[in-house]
Amino acid sequence: MNKSQIEFDSDNEQIDIQAVVYRYLAYWPWILVSIVVMVLAAFLYLRYTPNSYNTAAKVKILTDKEATDLALDLDKILGKGNVNLENERAVLNSFRLNRQVVERLNLQVKYFQTGRVNERQVYSAPFIAKYIPETDTKNTLLEFDITLQPQGYKMVNLETGATQETTTFFWDTPTADFPFTLQPKDASALEPGDNPNYTLRIDSETKATQGLLNAIKITPDGKDSDILVLSLDATNKNEAQAILNTLIEVYTEDGILDRQEVSKRTISFIDERFEFLATELDSIEIAKGAYKQNNNLSIFQADAASIIEKRSIKDEQLFEAETQLLLANELEKSVIKIDEFELLPTNIGLNSAAINNLVADYNKALLEYNKWKTGAGDSNPQVKILKQSILDLNANIASSLAGYKSQLEQTLKQNARAQSLAQQSFSALPNKEKILRSIEREQLLKENLYLLLLQKREEAAINMAVTSANVKVIDYAITNAIPVAPKRQIILLGAFLLGVLVPVGILYVKFLLDTKIYTHNDVEALNPDAPVLGEIPVMTATEKDGGAARSNSQTQEAFRTLAHNLNFMQSSQPDGLGQVIAVTSSIKGEGKTTVSYNTAETYYQLKKRVLLVGADLRNPQLHPFINAPKTTAGLSNYLSDPDSNWTDLLVHIDSQKQRFDLLLSGDIPPMPSVLLASNRFKELIAEARKQYDYIIIDTAPTLLVADTLTFTKYVDFTLYVVRSGFTDKQLITYSKKLVDQKKLAAMGYVINDMNHKGTYGYGYNYGYGYGYHADGKKKPWYQFWN
Repeated sequence: MNKSQIEFDSDNEQIDIQAVVYRYLAYWPWILVSIVVMVLAAFLYLRYTPNSYNTAAKVKILTDKEATDLALDLDKILGKGNVNLENERAVLNSFRLNRQVVERLNLQVKYFQTGRVNERQVYSAPFIAKYIPETDTKNTLLEFDITLQPQGYKMVNLETGATQETTTFFWDTPTADFPFTLQPKDASALEPGDNPNYTLRIDSETKATQGLLNAIKITPDGKDSDILVLSLDATNKNEAQAILNTLIEVYTEDGILDRQEVSKRTISFIDERFEFLATELDSIEIAKGAYKQNNNLSIFQADAASIIEKRSIKDEQLFEAETQLLLANELEKSVIKIDEFELLPTNIGLNSAAINNLVADYNKALLEYNKWKTGAGDSNPQVKILKQSILDLNANIASSLAGYKSQLEQTLKQNARAQSLAQQSFSALPNKEKILRSIEREQLLKENLYLLLLQKREEAAINMAVTSANVKVIDYAITNAIPVAPKRQIILLGAFLLGVLVPVGILYVKFLLDTKIYTHNDVEALNPDAPVLGEIPVMTATEKDGGAARSNSQTQEAFRTLAHNLNFMQSSQPDGLGQVIAVTSSIKGEGKTTVSYNTAETYYQLKKRVLLVGADLRNPQLHPFINAPKTTAGLSNYLSDPDSNWTDLLVHIDSQKQRFDLLLSGDIPPMPSVLLASNRFKELIAEARKQYDYIIIDTAPTLLVADTLTFTKYVDFTLYVVRSGFTDKQLITYSKKLVDQKKLAAMGYVINDMNHKGTYGYGYNYGYGYGYHADGKKKPWYQFWN
């Protein structure tokens, strides 16, 4: 076996890879045409498809500590990020933020220009269109044709067909047919130009936002990195950069507003308390002045100085406790009156660190809850978790306030008892002086509280003013100069492969559905017990008569090979007796008559005495080979006339030496099977054995009629003709059954009409057209079907 020939053995089947390849290469013009068409289509696609470029920006998400004092913690030193990037990605990819980008850049309005072949989108048109949804009452497809004229626009509604022309480049009166305004970017430089036609398409903000969400990709820069990479593939570099930079801007502003909400709530709370405290201080001041005036009080007695000093210490303790209790009560009011989730004031002066931490945690959880609720909805699992966390923190604050108040009340009671003891030391003081001190103490309490709240208000205002973003822009949007799409090499390679695979796939299906036999492998796979004795190449109609065959060395060699192989298959006969070979087939058209004549002629050329008998009495085909009329007497006349002699009916091809004789079929009889089964035909064969070395019998097809089976017992060997590309595989199975059922003697196949060029590609390479077609011409290369 040739080394380039690879065979695969599975279930007694062999696949000749080289034969398969050459079988497909027989259709190489179709494969070449398919490749050219696909590659040309790919070139056209690449020619008119705009390049798409990748634009990317990088931002670093900062923690609260980094956003305020840029301090480094241990996690940062170790290179591990402590920011929840998934939350920030959700915010950046939220519908709310991206809708703001659409609004700022007017992305719901798209501009297109039509070229000679295709339509392309342009980012920067010479005018700006603003959609006015209030005037859109028809709810139709918002697509318009805008033509720049020397002094205005010509607008056409492509859905309704409405037309509108303007006399200036400003259109500020939107209508139901044209629900938008037009304003030139530069009215002084606006001219029609070479291509003044634009197509204007307006989408809803929701659709435009959804398209933007699908286009933008947000990914971490690394596994442990706090950096997010925002990327966008677009055909216009300026548009992509504007979108990403605007998204970063919107995200930064949103983060600042979130941080300022706590300070705003604190300032609002303090302003409300200022109004109440100012009123109380005014009333205390008025009451104190009136009391002193009515009671002629100015200073304490000198002997009460030491007692007052002791009592002042108790007063300070009592004042501190009362101040804390008052602040706790005010904060408790804010907690109790909450109907919906609201931010709580922070750092109002409570000395309880636990309560201050709970309030801070509560505000932080509430801000995160609001973000998630806006972006994901109430049914999101994270939103539900945050909501429960807020409820738990609210309950903890209320519980802590209750405990803190209880502690303050106990302190007040203790101080009251201590003050009661000190009060006994004041028994010598006038009762009026005690009342005055009480008024002054209340006034001092209110003043201190007022000053404390004023300080906290200033702190909150400063925090709001210096609030920084929780994001640091590392790289603003940068567009890569190398396009990411279309991938030219991949598309061209894909087009080439598609050009190969499409015709090969069609051929594969064609071959898969093909039930015809082509080579000896097909025959041997169906009937391995019978040998293939010869493969006859295709012949033209002029080669059937034998003369052309003798002049063609390739065809002649094929029949010589068949003759030699037949010698090996024949059984030995008594001396002087010739061999009887029947040439048959399953159906007509397989070339048995041509094989019969050329086989007989080949034996004649090998110096053998040959008799060719036309036993196909129903459809005789031997007479055209010798240019004899169809009415020439022959075998049927001999079998039907007892007084006739078959030797008188012979046609001598070699009249001098009588080595090649032909007994034609004769007149077509009414019952050929009866004649062929008669003793006269048996006697003819017996007599012919004595006079000839080979008796070749051209028989009728075995599947159509039973003529051949009536005399096969007189035959030494049966040559079964099958035609490449014509005989069905089921007919091989039928011929095998004839042998198995003992209806045929020893049998071998001959494959006729072999087109080696389309089958092997390396064998004989005959290249002849076949003569059994009506026109006798070779099938043209462009005929793809059978």
